Parts: sequence; structure tokens; C-alpha cells
Amino acid sequence: MLKMLKTYNNSQDVGFFGFLSLLGLYCFLSAGCSAPVNATIPSLPKNHPANKFYQAAQQGMLSDRVCRDNKGDPAIPVGKIVKGEGYTKLAELTAGVFRFRENATRKKYLGVSFLQYSGFLQIPKVCSWEEK
Repeated sequence: MLKMLKTYNNSQDVGFFGFLSLLGLYCFLSAGCSAPVNATIPSLPKNHPANKFYQAAQQGMLSDRVCRDNKGDPAIPVGKIVKGEGYTKLAELTAGVFRFRENATRKKYLGVSFLQYSGFLQIPKVCSWEEK
């Protein structure tokens, strides 16, 4: 890799953006070599639909349909939860998984963060399940 960097640094026609492209390709190719994240949500039954959605969310970006297919609701805006506008975050269970409460109704939810495809955009969203 160092030899390749020296070659790119000495080349005038490739420049800084060529170096960034090379670095991005290296990161992309090495990303699959990292250790897998825990496949289940702590303190949740293994057959809960949120576990299946959580596993899919770890693999990459999803759509709202995948959330609905796993009996979740993608309608609650993640920005309102983060800002505390009408919602209170109660506990973080694991990376990207948390419990929260809707302040008006006092209903409690389990939320799983995910990225949604929208053209070239990556939109942060939350898939939620009401806890009873």
C-alpha cells in the first residue's frame, strides 16, 4: 500500500482526488473483513421481529418495506427522538437499538436505527415496535 501511495504522490495527473479514490477503494474492500456485530438484541426474545430486522440493518441500507415486513413502524421521525421533541429516549440496549417513550400517550417503544436508500441519499430512520 505504501508503495502505491508513493507512486500516486509522485504522479501529477492523478492528484489528491485520485489518492482519495484509491483510499476509498481500499476501505471498501477491507470492510468485509471486520468482525461481525452481535446478531441479536440483548434482553429481547430471539423470535421477536426486531431481531430479524436488526440483523438485516447490520448488513447495509434498507427500505421502509423491510421494517414493515418485520411488523415494525418506520413512521416515527428519528430526528424528533434525538432532539426530545415529543419523545424521551429511555435506554440504549446496544449500538443502534434503544427504548423510547412517546410523551403525549406514554406508550413505550423499541427502536432500531437504520439507513434508508433514497437515490444517492442515505436517510437515517428508525423502525419501531410498541412495547406492551
